[in-house]
Amino acid sequence: MKRQVGFSLMETLAALALLALLLLGVTAALQTMTQSTRAGMAVTERLDQVRAAQMYVRRALSTALAYPWALRADKHPIVVRGTAGEVTFVAPGPGYLAKSGLQLQRLALVGRDRDLKLQAEFAPLASRDAAQVVPSQPEVLVDHVSSGRFVYSGVDDEGNPVPWRDTWPYGDRLPSMIGLELTLAGGVKWPTIAVPLRMDPAAVDAREAMARLTSMDGTR
Repeated sequence: MKRQVGFSLMETLAALALLALLLLGVTAALQTMTQSTRAGMAVTERLDQVRAAQMYVRRALSTALAYPWALRADKHPIVVRGTAGEVTFVAPGPGYLAKSGLQLQRLALVGRDRDLKLQAEFAPLASRDAAQVVPSQPEVLVDHVSSGRFVYSGVDDEGNPVPWRDTWPYGDRLPSMIGLELTLAGGVKWPTIAVPLRMDPAAVDAREAMARLTSMDGTR
């Protein structure tokens, strides 16, 4: 009688078990590669976001103008408002975020404690025939910020140097430099930005500001 050639049941089960183990190994390797790729992409996107924010902050602050955009109660012009949490000033608006031309810009740290966002807001400048100024939707520059502050340096009313501080009480003139300190989530600290302002801090056209802003207030 001729013997039948083939695999036994045990041999077939053993082969299937080996194949299953091989497939498990391949699947685990693919999952690891996918997770590594996603993590790498997330890191790259985060670095791109931080670099873009740094470039924008440097550009916006370096082009700040001593341009009056409001009046104090004593009718002195305001060209900048600076605290630890925000800074408001006039500078040319970037076409990709706001309309071209001079814009009232506000850089601010907003959000909950340990989960802040650095964002930029824009509004058209008040003119003699302007209606109520309505700011545009804020643009988030960096999210997931654990802590941060703006700092300022310049001269006081007597012309004496003012060391770095987290408020700028001399709103009728620009500081000499504005800095930004940020710590991102996870304890990652980005390099402190210190931006020198190009314009003479005292170069304020107060007469034009009074005419424009007083006339604007009278139309509301």
